[in-house]
Amino acid sequence: MSQQYDLATPVAIGLPVYNGERYLAGTLASVLNQTYPHFSLFIADNASTDGTEDICRRFAREDKRITYLRNPVNLGAARNYARCFEPARSPYFRWQNADDPIEPTLLERCVEVLDQHPDVVLAYGKTRIIDEHGQPIEDYDDNLDLRDERPADRFIECTRRIGLQNLMYGLIRREALARTALLGNYVASDINLIVELTLYGKFHEIPVHLFNRRMHPEASSWERSDAKRQRNFWDPQKRRMVLQTWRSILEFYKAVARAPIPFSDQRVLFFYLLKRAYWYKEPMKNELVDLIKFGLLKRP
Repeated sequence: MSQQYDLATPVAIGLPVYNGERYLAGTLASVLNQTYPHFSLFIADNASTDGTEDICRRFAREDKRITYLRNPVNLGAARNYARCFEPARSPYFRWQNADDPIEPTLLERCVEVLDQHPDVVLAYGKTRIIDEHGQPIEDYDDNLDLRDERPADRFIECTRRIGLQNLMYGLIRREALARTALLGNYVASDINLIVELTLYGKFHEIPVHLFNRRMHPEASSWERSDAKRQRNFWDPQKRRMVLQTWRSILEFYKAVARAPIPFSDQRVLFFYLLKRAYWYKEPMKNELVDLIKFGLLKRP
């Protein structure tokens, strides 16, 4: 079934949030002050317990472009990201973190790229890392301007180059995004998602600072090795997150299998992923040891 788009509102933004009161108002102001005004904003509040709800409802009353959705319980990050994506019916979509303010021309510059280049699936601007007070720390080079014609080449280059995951906050073609697995409830599934998008089109970097990535102790990416924090972020209903590396590689295989790319590209990528599994053999072995250690997998 073909997607029915809201062509009068070319851009939709999804803002998932949980207890984001510290930075939320400033971030919302940066979104609403965009030079490109033709967008809708869907806020998915993951059962926040601070002042997030009051801030969201106040902004929604003042700007008709905002739709506020509140979950009765914390669904975890993956499901909440999907919650604010599903109602969007615009041809272009982007996610927006509650603590990452954006520059005024982000939407305008990214829409221009996607309008002019139908083979581009994701447009993004340069990233600046800021601290908890909004002061610049450094300019970060995402280095993911991927314009290779061959999907396999884009996929491999993306896995090799990706560091901080900032591209989810660029502008993406919704049709392509809807064909992916979106986010899964496993650590670093955001990286899997961005890599999967390379199978649907090119990435275009706009050589202008448009996105601000705030680093602070409460940020979900502050310490990925903290298992408890990562579990609470991705899936608070789980007692333990297991086989995370195995899950990531399995999801890569599934992404390649379902992508509308030539079999020759699939063959190249299946072999590449086999080598990737070998490169990650130590963490994969350690995850199996943990299963045995915690009694989740019986010894032979």
